[in-house]
Amino acid sequence: MNIEILQKIARSNEHQILFNRTKEIGSLRLFNNNSDLSNIQNYYLYFLELYSMLYNDLNSKEEFLTEEVIQDTIRVEAYLLLRKEKKETSTNHRTIDTKSGEGSLIFKRRKSK
Repeated sequence: MNIEILQKIARSNEHQILFNRTKEIGSLRLFNNNSDLSNIQNYYLYFLELYSMLYNDLNSKEEFLTEEVIQDTIRVEAYLLLRKEKKETSTNHRTIDTKSGEGSLIFKRRKSK
């Protein structure tokens, strides 16, 4: 099984459109079988979802992501590592804030007149 071929197919515009339409329309199916997917089918679905996410990031103008990055497997891996690191960093900041016990909103009761 050649992973690069599956990546190239999943990255293509036609397959990305088909994948997105399949997610939108429940009755449209990618495969004849609904269960017991083969390894190739699992890899194909993984790459479809991966490149769908990358194209969504590209459309939202994410930093460091260009069409050239999406076309290069090694640069995609580097972008994914950077994306994961940024997500973990932002999650850690939120965790620290919530553990401090201090919220950003303070509720006070009105004093009765």
